[in-house]
Amino acid sequence: MNLPQPNIIDPSSVTPMRWGVMGAAGIAEAFVSGVQKHTKQQIVAVASRTPGKAEAFAERFGIESHDNYEDLLAREDIDVIYIPTLPTQHRDHALQAIAAGKHVLIEKPITLDAAEAAEIFAAAKAAGVLAMEAMWTRYLPQYDIIRQLLADEVLGDIEMVNVSMCQANLEVPRLWKKGHGDPFFDMGIYPVSFAQSFLGNPTSITAQGKLNADRIEEEVSVQLGYANGARAYILLSARASIPAVGQVAGTKAKLTVGPEFCIPSSVALAGVDFYAETEVWKDPNPIGHEGLAYQATALASFVDQGLLESPFESHKDSIANLKVCEEVIRLIGAEVV
Repeated sequence: MNLPQPNIIDPSSVTPMRWGVMGAAGIAEAFVSGVQKHTKQQIVAVASRTPGKAEAFAERFGIESHDNYEDLLAREDIDVIYIPTLPTQHRDHALQAIAAGKHVLIEKPITLDAAEAAEIFAAAKAAGVLAMEAMWTRYLPQYDIIRQLLADEVLGDIEMVNVSMCQANLEVPRLWKKGHGDPFFDMGIYPVSFAQSFLGNPTSITAQGKLNADRIEEEVSVQLGYANGARAYILLSARASIPAVGQVAGTKAKLTVGPEFCIPSSVALAGVDFYAETEVWKDPNPIGHEGLAYQATALASFVDQGLLESPFESHKDSIANLKVCEEVIRLIGAEVV
């Protein structure tokens, strides 16, 4: 078996869009750092309503700052807005940016409510701008290899997906404040998206979870069923850490992604036999969260093509994944807001 090489968009081959950052959260620092180091995209300015935060952020990255979002959105020299604010704020901030005529890249999870995500996407299409969830994993080089394997049917029929996302995050405050992130929406969206890439959307969902005193989930195990009989198993933990690995069982071959499957890492392909020879592709440029930059180059390429949604994760895909998360939360009796 032979693994294909990834097709990586040349950063110099796409229009250098001018970006504004709507919020100076920690993930925004990783995004801007990656964009500045690995793309031709231009970060113009950042805005934050927290006194002094935008100024400090702007000084670090050599960009301009605003102490409110309105001034940022009014700028004619900005084409795209990156939105890294709290998920419960994404709807309002995205609609505000769309109304200003900007393309939007909205951090995952795009919202904590599928209806709100649908509202964002509908508004963007009506305004003729591109709206995209920042599911950065789908824009990494290893995911292009995955898409090629699926297109060429190298794996055969997919029978099972097994994927874990387990990190010792009890000391990450935002995950434990209702409406600020929520472990399954924030972390679990990765394995949900991974399973969707291979099997589409489930027809049945079962789940069990361990909740804390505030009814926020600490650990969750999920089984997804599909119309063709395939299964996906997800293990999510925000309190215990094991390697995050995605495994895929096909009738012709088996695939392992990671660890960690959600960042630039590796892909291993083998036959279905126990002692089958394994071929491994390892990312030669393991840049960690600076890999957020790949999605910025991809967005610019989509705008160049006149697209209003990502071909790597459609609006329907994003909405469907949120519905899975919503159902899991309901099944385990957790509370999000």
